[in-house]
Amino acid sequence: MLTIDTRQGTASHPDFSHGNTLPLTGVPFGMHYLTVQTNGARGSWFFDPASHQYEGIRLTHQPSPWIGDFQHWTLRGVPANAADPLSPSVYDPAQAIFSPDLIDLTDTRYGTRTQATMAARAGMMTITSSGDSPLALHITAPQRWQVVTRSADGLILQTQNQSESRDPDFTMITAVSVDTAIDWDNATILTEAGSQSVDAAVTAGGTLILPLTAAAATVRFAASFIGAAAAQRLLAAINHESFPALHAANEAAWTEKLALIQARDSRPARVQTLMTNWYRSLLFPMRFYERDEQGAPIHYNTTARKVFPGKLFTNTGFWDTYKTNFPLYALLMPEQYGDFLEGFLNSAKETGYLPKWLSPDERGTMPGTMADAVVADAVTKGIRPDLWEDLLAAMVHGATTESPDPRYGRANLKDYRALGYVPADIPESVNQTLDYAYSDALIGVVADALGHTAMAKQYTAYGKNYQHLFDPQFNLMHPKDRDGHFTPGFDPLTWGTGFTEGGAWQNSFAVYQDMSGLIKMAGGPQAFLHTLHTLANTDPAFNVGTYGGVIHEMTEMNALNFGQIAMSNQPSFHVPYLYALAGEPSATQLLVKQLLLHAFHAGPDGYPGDEDNGSMSSWYIWSALGLYPLRPGFGDYVLGIPFFDEVTLQLPDHTVTLTTQNNANQMLFVQKRTADGQPLSGNTITHKQLTAMRTLVTKLQLLPSL
Repeated sequence: MLTIDTRQGTASHPDFSHGNTLPLTGVPFGMHYLTVQTNGARGSWFFDPASHQYEGIRLTHQPSPWIGDFQHWTLRGVPANAADPLSPSVYDPAQAIFSPDLIDLTDTRYGTRTQATMAARAGMMTITSSGDSPLALHITAPQRWQVVTRSADGLILQTQNQSESRDPDFTMITAVSVDTAIDWDNATILTEAGSQSVDAAVTAGGTLILPLTAAAATVRFAASFIGAAAAQRLLAAINHESFPALHAANEAAWTEKLALIQARDSRPARVQTLMTNWYRSLLFPMRFYERDEQGAPIHYNTTARKVFPGKLFTNTGFWDTYKTNFPLYALLMPEQYGDFLEGFLNSAKETGYLPKWLSPDERGTMPGTMADAVVADAVTKGIRPDLWEDLLAAMVHGATTESPDPRYGRANLKDYRALGYVPADIPESVNQTLDYAYSDALIGVVADALGHTAMAKQYTAYGKNYQHLFDPQFNLMHPKDRDGHFTPGFDPLTWGTGFTEGGAWQNSFAVYQDMSGLIKMAGGPQAFLHTLHTLANTDPAFNVGTYGGVIHEMTEMNALNFGQIAMSNQPSFHVPYLYALAGEPSATQLLVKQLLLHAFHAGPDGYPGDEDNGSMSSWYIWSALGLYPLRPGFGDYVLGIPFFDEVTLQLPDHTVTLTTQNNANQMLFVQKRTADGQPLSGNTITHKQLTAMRTLVTKLQLLPSL
């Protein structure tokens, strides 16, 4: 397998993000991941790729530092006679291995080597001392936890509610076994209040110190959200498996998924960046279901606080991921996509609404109900038709029924339906309006596919509601008050007010369902392109507006220095492709190639902003292929400019080979394209065309054609 360093994008802090990622080890879409903790005192930013400090291997569920880690603990092995057992250790990050299937590092303070690997629900660590002194295991957890069962060579640990959850007692049960005896007589729990019995209930965090009788140990562990019996069952499945065998199985899981995209290029670093981004695209959403004794999927429902049948997934924010991740899964992994749909439908059945931001349950952050796009894209591409009627019902429920709990469904739905837009006295009014109009159009797509003609006509018409907020004076969206008047003092550089994580420049073009209508309202293609050129050529300045201060997205846009195209954040992802839709593909090609050349690489500072659950990685992949799914749910792609000499995509029934001729950095424009030997014209292709072809050849040139 290609060597992938999982530290891409980890050089981040709250004020500036190069990705805000973690170096996660596990399997694709796993239920738990492992990572390294360098400084837990930094909260969600507990890993620093430049730090030599080492506090242990962390079992983590953190999808983003802005969301936090809903369950975690760390494990570290040190000599049992260590004089200062709670102080950090030291390691050399340059000598450590951070890969999708393995963490391998040496604690140079104590001379112990740790190797760790993680399957979907169970993992293993080997800890080996360079001397003869027996080891001690340190298990550290925050907030409430307790050892509920202990034996000569193992324990069961329960940890409770370490970040938001509908269940205030949300519990993870971890079963642990060690291949050497535990000296329980000398075991203790150390907290800020002092030493406690190993049977004590910890209420504010602490460290369990377990002396062993040997200088080397293999630690096996399995974690469940259902109960101790489930955790023990998971542990039993690996209790007689060796570390090399489990590691090999996890490596094979990555090899299988990563092989769906195979690139060849004369610049190895470019291939490295592609495959590292592909790894990141395969992490989220995470599984949140287990198997009962008969092998059927079951999951813990944090709202009802009991176990339900079926699959469930977590750790994804649809406002980010619907744009790029899910269209990539639909192309390369439609069966996996179907599993995701099944899980999201279970969320809807159990809460009343399709999810918006899951971790572990509904966080309700960000505007819109963008799972609608995930559903419509599945319908357009023929994925899981057995679920479509139920999914449509869930979409319509979200579009017609406002929840008393603001975390669910569409906020301010009554105003939106009455006025056709969300009024300016409500924060993020423009973004809410545009997202709701897009979702309405998507309901029209699904209803039409299922033969519900009247519903399709009604919701397709609702999809035009974006028109209420279009201001022809600026050719941008503009907040409007309840009386139908645009708000005074409009400035497209001002962030907040009616906009989310940006201003009018970043958020006015989210009209995926009717780009031709938006172009017409702007005065036609030339007038629209004039607005887009002004956007690109305006300095990356900003006014903080209602944010009241500088937020990291402002800083990142300014640092990227790419005009008002804030490719550091999701609202601008599609903006470079709008030029092609308006008839200027050369501008799309120029902008996209500059971003691919300069804004991404495989290192710790490899992203221009928050990576956000694979969304930015997937943007890179799509753009490097020369394609972009600008409007999920409508089954087509905008053509851009390919970045690799050759890429082979493994579709479910055949391969598609994308070849780029004359592929030099200075070749910024497309001369011609041929699909299966036939000329391919135009600036878009359909999903049906892409999945039917075997070869797509693109020839580049120095200047655009006249």
